[in-house]
Amino acid sequence: MLRGLKDKLNEFNQGVNPGDTRRVEYVWYKRLMLDEGRISFSWVELTNDENVTIMFWEHIMFQWIDMRVTLLRSTEDIINNLIPPEDRD
Repeated sequence: MLRGLKDKLNEFNQGVNPGDTRRVEYVWYKRLMLDEGRISFSWVELTNDENVTIMFWEHIMFQWIDMRVTLLRSTEDIINNLIPPEDRD
């Protein structure tokens, strides 16, 4: 389930940023917390399928889920970006 979510976010990123080779590595969502009548929020990292299920159950009454992701590049892409285009093979 978490792998599927990351794959969908990667597809979205590719659709919005064609040619972007970065991949989703980490995903967080904003969790609503109620404490003595006070509302607060915290960012929770999704680390397994159970976290994803909990996220959807917690947000079943909302129309959206606030999420943040970290996109990582491959080592090969980083090296290629360091070499000027005229010097590449």
